[in-house]
Amino acid sequence: MKRKKYKLKKKFYIIIFIILLSTFLLMGYKIFLHKSNNKKIEQLLKKIEKVNVDNKNTKYLKELKNMNSDFIGILTIPNTIINYPVMYTKSDYYLRRSFDKKQSDAGTLYIDKYNIIDPMDDNIIIHGHNMKNGTMFHELLNYKDEEYYKKHKYIYFNKVDKSEKYEIISVFYSKVFYENEQVFKYYKFYRTKEESEFNDYVKNIKELSLYDTNVETKLGDKFITLSTCEYSQENGRFVVVGKKI
Repeated sequence: MKRKKYKLKKKFYIIIFIILLSTFLLMGYKIFLHKSNNKKIEQLLKKIEKVNVDNKNTKYLKELKNMNSDFIGILTIPNTIINYPVMYTKSDYYLRRSFDKKQSDAGTLYIDKYNIIDPMDDNIIIHGHNMKNGTMFHELLNYKDEEYYKKHKYIYFNKVDKSEKYEIISVFYSKVFYENEQVFKYYKFYRTKEESEFNDYVKNIKELSLYDTNVETKLGDKFITLSTCEYSQENGRFVVVGKKI
């Protein structure tokens, strides 16, 4: 009887050992895949670091698109740390998720959920965190200094199918207002319904601008808006707007 119990006990421990070993190996494999995937992403981003307005990086962009269908393109401001993938879903999914959809405090740059990503959009709004370690959109705050702006006037958005270049026209502080507040809300402008709406938008961003960029606009112009948190006021935002050229 004791021998039978011993055999059962031994068999039980063997099963537990196999389960634990399998779990350990599976976790190790997942970690390996995650690190391998992250390394591949980093390698692709390094290849794209140099801005190519003629879109010679198409094959690398396509690789990123194949890795994550939410990927739209790479946002780059030359000679800054800003050289990141931009994602799009009809939600704030990437607010706290990395390119590979893992939880991340830094999140990933993402296009506003109310954009529709087609020629009808007159203004693409891109959100990114203001990280204390200087990453993501933290460097946007350097645009408070007009001299910095003069050295970094252009934004490049290299998409899978085309490349876009924008010239910065306005830099300003704002905030996320309560819905019932009757004030200018830069984050509500996506597409133009009529000329007066376009003119009102341009008038407001120019009046808010910390300095005059002397960049002219006309009806039909397309914009890109980079928005990040700013902590001098409740729900504060720092905003950089560029005009497609």
